[in-house]
Amino acid sequence: MISFIGMPAEEARQGFVNQLQMALFAWIKKNPATDRPLLGLLVLDEAHTLAPSGGMTACTQSTLALASQARKYGLSLVVATQAPKGLHNRVSGNCATQVYGLLNNPTQVEAAREMARAKGDDVEDVSRLRSGEFYLASEGSSPRRIRVPMCLSHHPRSTLTTDEVLARARR
Repeated sequence: MISFIGMPAEEARQGFVNQLQMALFAWIKKNPATDRPLLGLLVLDEAHTLAPSGGMTACTQSTLALASQARKYGLSLVVATQAPKGLHNRVSGNCATQVYGLLNNPTQVEAAREMARAKGDDVEDVSRLRSGEFYLASEGSSPRRIRVPMCLSHHPRSTLTTDEVLARARR
């Protein structure tokens, strides 16, 4: 996991992500997963800030390249956003599996419903899901409601402070 706590400016974070993604893409092209289905996993949280639906960021092109090409080299992507309407359609369009959790904003609810309808069904109650409830749409199947157990690992009440991140990094 990489913390951006030391990079307060959005442009710096996007520039870092761009360099990371370009290096990762070059590496997977040279080292494809030929003997196994999965070489690695890249998780992009708040992905709508990296590849927005309108405009370009420093890492939009590298995000689009990974979204369209990573799978054939054995790299899996998890793209997470609370704003599906704000995510570039070429990113969401390349996601074979989609998971929809609780959404409250009417615009985002409608965007999720539209994406689900494109997969063959509706997620009409996505704004009323409870903890641990999601809709799952895998490649070739319509969204279905699932319930997953809550994670039993320790989760602090708040994110780490800058001093706590630096102390952990020094160790």
